[in-house]
This record gives sequence, C-alpha cells and structure tokens, in this order.
Amino acid sequence: MPNSRDDVLDAARAILDRYSLADLSMRRLAGELGVRPNALYWHFPNKQSLLAALADRILDDVVSPPATDPWDTQVIALVSEMRRVLLAVTDSAELVSASWASGLSAMTVAGEITTAVSRGGLGVRDARAVTTAACQLVIGLTFEQQTRAQMERLGVSGPSGRDFDEEFADGLAVVVDGARERSGERARRSA
Repeated sequence: MPNSRDDVLDAARAILDRYSLADLSMRRLAGELGVRPNALYWHFPNKQSLLAALADRILDDVVSPPATDPWDTQVIALVSEMRRVLLAVTDSAELVSASWASGLSAMTVAGEITTAVSRGGLGVRDARAVTTAACQLVIGLTFEQQTRAQMERLGVSGPSGRDFDEEFADGLAVVVDGARERSGERARRSA
C-alpha cells in the first residue's frame, strides 16, 4: 500500500525528533518508508515544500485560546503555545525559521497573532510588527536553546547558566507592553 502525505510527514517528524534537521534527507526519509526517494515527490515537488509542510504540521499543535479572551491574553497564550510546541521537537525552530523565510509555509499561528493584536485597536502595520517581534522572539530564542542543548549533549560546551524561560517571559512582556502602549496612544489620538 502506498504511503500517504500524512505518512511521509509523520516519518519526517520522527527523523527530525530522533536525529536532527541535518539528518532529514530525502534518501533517509525514503528508507524509513521503504520506498525509493523519487516516490516522495508524488506528495511534495521538492524538499523545501516537504520541510514547509512539516513546519506547518508541527505548529498545528498550537492550541488557540478562546476567542472571548482579551486580545493581549490571546497574544501571550498563542506565543507561549508556539514556544511550547517548538521546544517539543528537535530543531523545529530552525525548521520553522527556514520554512517561513522560504514563503512556502502557511504561517497560520502568525495570522492568529496578528488577528488578536488587531483586536487591540492597532492598525495592520503595527499588528504585523508585533507579530514579527513576538514570532522572532520565539523562533530565535528557541533556536538558541535547542542548539545549546545539543552542544551540551555532545560535550562541546558546558551549561550556559541562562534561564531561557525567564528570557522568554521578559521579552514577551516587553513586546506585549509595547503593543498595549501603542494601542492606548492610538485610542487617545482617536478620542
């Protein structure tokens, strides 16, 4: 029985989590599925589209907060969920960064964050700016944390002494506080 698109993505995620992004080759993936590498191109025209679909699949695990929550609570919840999901899968921050940069990813969670920020009264440009800041905080800090953990596992470096959870919380607070302030300025100008 041929493998489905979901089978391919499940096997790719397993390789990513078990090894690393560097070890996720089309040849290895085909071997895991018991097919020739060219069979994978039935589902994905190239490796970049496979990686983007895998990034989207990983981020599909983000649990959205209730739509009735205040906009800033939604933003904090979405960004925190994004971080939780990325930390759960080896090299996922690097994968998501590359996939988003390629323009092949759906970037659904970013759209949800932008929608929540817009509910706070910010214009489209400001809402996108807050989304960029929040998403880059998550991706960048998670990438550092995952890389550091890998270096420590390999014995390349010792513990960093950094508190990544605290750095994340502080950075997110600055981003959200800035968005609240900008929203308040906009409301005051409109009044």
